[in-house]
Amino acid sequence: MMNLLFYAPLYTYEVKEWDRKKKALLARIKNNTFDYHGIADFKSDRQSKKNSYALDFEGIFQEELDEFKKEAQLQYLKVLDIWTLKYTQKNENHCPHNHRSIGYTGLLYLEYDPKVHGPTKFIGPWNDPVSDTTQLAMLPDPKPGIMYIWPSALVHYADGMKTNKLRMVTSWDMEVK
Repeated sequence: MMNLLFYAPLYTYEVKEWDRKKKALLARIKNNTFDYHGIADFKSDRQSKKNSYALDFEGIFQEELDEFKKEAQLQYLKVLDIWTLKYTQKNENHCPHNHRSIGYTGLLYLEYDPKVHGPTKFIGPWNDPVSDTTQLAMLPDPKPGIMYIWPSALVHYADGMKTNKLRMVTSWDMEVK
């Protein structure tokens, strides 16, 4: 008999009224400055002075966040930080990283074409016990209109773009209790 010692949950929620909510979110970020920062290989509004749409985001997506809060059995949830990333050129990528050691991270694809874009991928916290290889996983069936949430400590990344077609993602970190 096998028992789990640990697990890494991935929560997925179909966003109700996706077109309306996407439009509302895009209205909040349209005036933000997107630029390359540090060694980042993508444009982001994370350092934009206008990047202050966490409360707006909570309001727009309250139904989905409430569903997550209930399913994860949380008493408290607050979006601490939010940003949008734009990948616009071949080879742009996001190197392996995590966000924090506590809390949850969320992701919404605003522009994503599964024919030419790759999904967000995850690196397992330990090697496969049989092959001693790194365990990799990816978001299942990624597409716009699905909210993905996982523990912030999970290491994840985006492979280099194979196209110049826009891939746009909003991501956020949440404090939870």
